[in-house]
Amino acid sequence: MMDKGKAINVGLIGCGVVGSGLVELFSENNNNGVNLKKIAVKDSKKPRKVPFNNFTDNADEILEDPGIDIVVELIGGHNPAKEYLVKAIKNGKHVVTANKAVISEHGPELFELARKHNVNIGFEGAVAGGIPIINPLLEQLSLGDITSITGILNGTTNFILTRMGERIDYESALKIAQEKGFAESDPGFDVLGLDAAQKIAILASLAYGRWIKPSEVYCEGIAEIMPIDVDYAKELGYAIKLLATARKINEGEVDVRVHPALISNSHKLSRVNEEFNAIYIQGSPFDEYFNVGKGAGKGPTAFSVYYDIVKIAEMARSETVREIRVNYKDLKIADQDKVSTEGYLRLYLRHVPGSLHSVVGVLANHGWNVKDSIQRSGPRYEMTVDGIKCLPNIITHEPLPFGVIKNTIPDLINIRTEKGKSVHGIPFYMRIHNSH
Repeated sequence: MMDKGKAINVGLIGCGVVGSGLVELFSENNNNGVNLKKIAVKDSKKPRKVPFNNFTDNADEILEDPGIDIVVELIGGHNPAKEYLVKAIKNGKHVVTANKAVISEHGPELFELARKHNVNIGFEGAVAGGIPIINPLLEQLSLGDITSITGILNGTTNFILTRMGERIDYESALKIAQEKGFAESDPGFDVLGLDAAQKIAILASLAYGRWIKPSEVYCEGIAEIMPIDVDYAKELGYAIKLLATARKINEGEVDVRVHPALISNSHKLSRVNEEFNAIYIQGSPFDEYFNVGKGAGKGPTAFSVYYDIVKIAEMARSETVREIRVNYKDLKIADQDKVSTEGYLRLYLRHVPGSLHSVVGVLANHGWNVKDSIQRSGPRYEMTVDGIKCLPNIITHEPLPFGVIKNTIPDLINIRTEKGKSVHGIPFYMRIHNSH
């Protein structure tokens, strides 16, 4: 057995925002015999404002060094990140990463390789950087029965939606997010929901025992939301959030999706604003787990990586290997067309008597049971659509299979082509989140 007092040496690949934060944590803490030995970067001659001076531009100096026990990968992207992780594991080294792209696509392969080579993998920083969730899912929460996971897993979109709550339009809110460094110059990965899809895929996989790839997650983005939607949501008692959801429908089926949704003001997630992330898990016997924190950035993610390093160092000293089991259940991904949901529909109508008549006919034909129909007049609400002055009409409904809703929208669009009709523009639809 390894000496419990033996020094554990760490090699870091990548010294960007998170990597530099990790170096600072090493310099500020006692580390209990865990030493940062070497850092591999693209340009080892580049001046860096970090308290460390042993750099190399050759990652193999870390991957092949028998004196390095833990390899930390913080370069992001698929390759060469995955190649480095595979090589490190094959060389008998424990690995730590914050790489959600590699974990979400190749988790089972890496976990099986780690099992064969008797090493540990830490990836707490891959999901919601500042929120402890991976280790709780692998440890305490795995002992219970998780019925649902709902999260705000993307800080960029949460920041944008917070600004839109101040009656700022989407494009202006996005620009503010970019200026503050919360959004990339090409924000598509965030605002289309793809980033959140990778994260909920990882969480759902660990919770339910069948690896779910991001491509299997139903996904919608936030670009079509307008400040008027946020106003109406408030009036109805809701906030609008980009929600990532995984829930058990029955013992053999799980519903996994990312989309904007109205969520009741009484729900804990409705009060999570700005660039913060949050995770809400329901199950038994623990009832619920809720945590909120910054989901990315130098400090939060670096801290999660540092925690994994310290934890794995302890496991290495005691020669303990934590097996991560996936794909041990025959689990079906739910057909979204069959998933029932309540929802919010925004239509544009001419402000004339009987304008809603043709809409009601379409909804009735598809079996909609309308809960609310709201239309407000005045300059604040009036819009020009298709060259016609219109008012938005908001309709909410009782639960319907999503496939029925999808089939309804084209019929509503077709109304605007009929002569004399009062419907204009393209209808916009959002789900309403229910906690059950």
